[in-house]
Amino acid sequence: MSARRRKLLTLSEVSKRTGISMPTLQKYKRLNASDLASVGEGRKQRYLLESLPVFERLRREGLARRGGGSHSSEPRTTKPKSSSGSRTPSGLLSLQRIKEITGISYPTLLRYVSLHLDKIPHVGEGRKRRYPKEAIDVFVDLRKNSPRGRKPKAGSPSANAQAASASARLERKIVELQRSQVQLERQVRELAEYLRRPVVLTMKR
Repeated sequence: MSARRRKLLTLSEVSKRTGISMPTLQKYKRLNASDLASVGEGRKQRYLLESLPVFERLRREGLARRGGGSHSSEPRTTKPKSSSGSRTPSGLLSLQRIKEITGISYPTLLRYVSLHLDKIPHVGEGRKRRYPKEAIDVFVDLRKNSPRGRKPKAGSPSANAQAASASARLERKIVELQRSQVQLERQVRELAEYLRRPVVLTMKR
């Protein structure tokens, strides 16, 4: 199939698909033009789909050279290695990337990894652990099946129901305390009457 009939991407579309900023893509374009599958020149230059993994690789290599510094504008996605020391296949995701895709907070994802690692497909260990795309569904299922632990907003039906339930429990507790107080007062009166009775001593000869 000729290049004209194949899917071609602008640099802006490459940025949307990879999450790499335009300035960074411009730098890759300038320094690594021979590695990138493209058609045309200048503003009319377009990129084949095969160039996307190359852009991703350049980003990972750039982050690795910088040590994955916190000041980088790109997500930290250093490429993991397999147990044999060779690089793992492309397509694996960092926990940060899964956070961006699913909307699940990073601390929550860490908790799922800690509690359910046996259910989550992964490669590597510790900070080098990476996840295939099918792990996304596992994280989403864990989110659906686990309690959020968040308080409902005031005024919502759930919040109103909880407030009514708490009020009912408080009223029952007050009634129980009042009954206990009445019972205790009766016992005190009975004890006081008992103590006021005269003591009769019987002496045996």
